[in-house]
Amino acid sequence: MNACRNRRGGGSALIVTLWVLGLLSVLVSSLAFDAHIEARITSYYRKRVKAEHLARSGVEVARMLMVRSQAILDNAEAEEGDRWFEDARRLKEGASVTVTEKAGDGAVTVTIVTEKARRNVNTLKTELEWEKVLEVGGIPEDMWPKLIDPALDWIDTDNSPRPGDGAETEDYYATIEPPIRAKNGPLDTVGELLLVKGFTPVILYGGVLDPGAEGAAQITVSGIADLLTVYGGAQVNVNAATRRVLQSVPGMDDVLAGAVVEERAGYEGKGAFFKDDADLFKRIPELNDENIRKYITTQKENYYRVTSVGEVQGVRRRVGSVVRFNADRGRLTILRWQEEE
Repeated sequence: MNACRNRRGGGSALIVTLWVLGLLSVLVSSLAFDAHIEARITSYYRKRVKAEHLARSGVEVARMLMVRSQAILDNAEAEEGDRWFEDARRLKEGASVTVTEKAGDGAVTVTIVTEKARRNVNTLKTELEWEKVLEVGGIPEDMWPKLIDPALDWIDTDNSPRPGDGAETEDYYATIEPPIRAKNGPLDTVGELLLVKGFTPVILYGGVLDPGAEGAAQITVSGIADLLTVYGGAQVNVNAATRRVLQSVPGMDDVLAGAVVEERAGYEGKGAFFKDDADLFKRIPELNDENIRKYITTQKENYYRVTSVGEVQGVRRRVGSVVRFNADRGRLTILRWQEEE
């Protein structure tokens, strides 16, 4: 009898022990899993911080190249081992530059483009100038007056709406919710166009104009933001402008824009940038037209768009900025700064 009770007691103790061991196993596994997750999160944030610092350091790489570009003499040749020479030379000529630098277990990629590679939206003062931009952006022609008139009213200095689709404070902007005032002055950013009557994110950045339409009735546009800037003068630097930007110049068709891109690319992709305006008009005489030449140049301005991407083991951080370079002092002034994933 006692032996039977002892066996039952021993069996119960064994079951309890097994339960305790099972619970401990689950607890240990849970703690190990939590520790693993925390380690991964910590590792991610460590990489993110490194990538962030790398992205920020890219602006200093850009400044170094700008300084070096000022020191390069015409027809100079690279000294042996000078790995920065070619990029600095391209920058001196007004071309865009992309460099990648490794740093420990990460890398930073920096792209520098002169702001003269785009059309200054504040210098678009005529219907023709706006029409060319909207045409390249794929905006339907029947929409042009509804965008051009309000845009011109937004930047002019008076309070009188243009006939047709114009818009000023009293007749339009004061009646919307929330009410605002017409700028009656230059735009501070390209994105400010979203405040102007008729302009939408799709018109600015591209997409489907009427998502509710069916099939062929849907119109997809490329947008106009990539063509525009608010810095620099009215002329576009032909050594840096994209084909799309060149097409937006009054008098410049796709054939001429293509000729500029091909001519500056040179033989077998070896850059043959235009040395000056005389060189440009000599190599492409069709551009020496009074209706075109007032919009194009080979001269640089010291406004640059610098995009810097830091990456550490798959984790990326991006810094976009617009800077003004002081060639005399070798300094950069940050005009715009935006950080993102």
